[in-house]
Formats: sequence, C-alpha cells, structure tokens
Amino acid sequence: MSTIHTVAARAGVSSATVSRVMNEPHKVREATRLKVEQAMRELDFSRNSFAASLASRRSDCVGLLVSHLSGAFFAPLVNDIEETVSAAGSYLIVTCGKSSEAEISGGLQFLRQRRCDAIILYPGQISDQALAEMLQTQPHMVVIHRTSPGFEARCVQLDNHTGGRLAAEHLLRCGHRDIGVIAGPRTNPESWQRLDAFRATLQAAGVALPPERVSEGCFHFESGRQAMAALRQAQPALTAVFCLNDQMAFGALNYCRAAGIDVPSQLSLIGFDDVEYADLIHPRLTTVHHPVGALARTAAQLALRLAAGEVLTEPQSLLEPTLIVRDSVRVLSS
Repeated sequence: MSTIHTVAARAGVSSATVSRVMNEPHKVREATRLKVEQAMRELDFSRNSFAASLASRRSDCVGLLVSHLSGAFFAPLVNDIEETVSAAGSYLIVTCGKSSEAEISGGLQFLRQRRCDAIILYPGQISDQALAEMLQTQPHMVVIHRTSPGFEARCVQLDNHTGGRLAAEHLLRCGHRDIGVIAGPRTNPESWQRLDAFRATLQAAGVALPPERVSEGCFHFESGRQAMAALRQAQPALTAVFCLNDQMAFGALNYCRAAGIDVPSQLSLIGFDDVEYADLIHPRLTTVHHPVGALARTAAQLALRLAAGEVLTEPQSLLEPTLIVRDSVRVLSS
C-alpha cells in the first residue's frame, strides 16, 4: 500500500511537501504540486481524510444537533443548513432525537469525536444555565432558537415577541375578544415568549386572557387536537384560538372537523411558523411566518466562520416574523 513517504520518494520531495499538496495546495509551487499529483496517480495513492484532518486540524465537517429530523419545521431547517454547508465545500454531520440535557451532552460529545470544525445546536428543553456552560466550553458552537446572555453573537433566533404581537393584533382587528391559546410546553422559552407578547397585546386592548383559556400542548399534531378538545369543552364561547405552532393548529383543525365545528365561521384559528402545508389545507391557515430558510442559512454561515477561526463580534441575528393572512380567521361583524 502506498504511503505519503512512498509518494514523496517517487516525486523527489519531502513528506511535508506531499502533506501541503493534500491540505494547502495553494501554498505549493505549481510545478511541484503537479509532480506530486502525478506520483499519487502512478502509485494509486488515496488521500486519507482522517490523517489529513490531523495534519490540517480541520475536518471540513459541521455538526448539527436537533431534536427531530422529520416534520414540517425540522426537515427544511436541516436541508437548508446542509445546502449552505455543502456550498462552502464542507459536509454536515447530523445527530437527532436529543432533547434532555444528558442526551444533548452525549450528542455534542459524538460530534466532537468526529472532529467537527463547528457545531449548530437546537437546545430543546435544556436550562439557560446548562446552555451557557455549553457555549462557554464550545467556542465554535452556534445556537438556534435560543439566546444566551453574553453569547448573543453566536445565537440565531426568531423575534418571538413580535410574532405573538402580530397574531394578537390580527385577531383584535378582526373583532375577536373571546380568544384562547394552544401553547407549547411551559418550559419552552419560545412558547412563553410568544404567549407573553400575545397576552400583553390583548391586555393593552382591554381583552383578558385568563389561565383557563390557555391549553398546553407539545408542538405536535396530536397535542393540538387534544388541547383543542379541552378548550372547546371548558370554553365553548371562544371565537378564536391562537396555536403557537402550525402542527398544533393542524391538530386543532382536525378536532374541529371531527366535532362538526366549521372553521372559520364558528371558530377562527391562527397558527405560527407558516410551514409548507399551511397554504394547502382547507381552510388555508392564517399564520405567522417563521423565516426558517433564513434562520438555517444564517446559522450555517456563522458556523462556517467559526470553523475558519473568526471571532464573532457583531450583534445577535434576530429574525423578523411576518403575518400571513389566509382563510382560517373570520372577520366578526360589528
């Protein structure tokens, strides 16, 4: 089997020169590079990527840790991150199914063992303190969907407060006052940010949102169906429900269809995320658009910059949501 030493002997150069041709060819004179490449072909020498990574201290790999790979939110997120990383000449290593602190710590260890140049983390339900400690010990890590004080330049997040406000303002403009909410887990920062802004906007307009009008889900279809059933039973006078993501809105709509409740003539629904299917269901879902593609590209670009040795100092990347008005919210007559 050919080695870097046999290639060096065939080309009449040092082993260090062969290593530079493999890892930093732009630093080698063209004539020397061509001679080394010719020797590689003659000896059928295959570049050992792991050995090359040891020499260059780069693996050209970016790690991604998320809680899911499927679903209308995570699938496009992962795809857009992969496309951005690939366009830069690197590869994406993905690990999923990680939500708890122990699982996420294990996933990070897995990615470090694969010598990833940078890591993108979806932090799930872990505490702010645990996340800050991870960012402190992982200088090449980017976080999506959470902001950690002191590490803002490495955090990419949607402005959830604006999103909650947009949803509330739309329902108020449409004349709704008896409003309920299907929230995410109370431990999820995105959920309470959206809910706090939604409640504050209603209160500023003189509309109350008491606890009994808030039903907790877990961002999945079935939890939206169950939460809608609970709300309908406890609060039959509601005219509108804000679902804190589209998957739960789809579940709520499914319950309404089964129960013979027409949307939007009997009950209005508004979602959050604007996933691919929001414009395809009937009625088409009014929702708050989450720019997932921009989120993915921004996180990937920051990770690539960290991998290249840059120090990020600019302000946090905070993405702005927009309201998408479709057919699932009825305008009440005055």
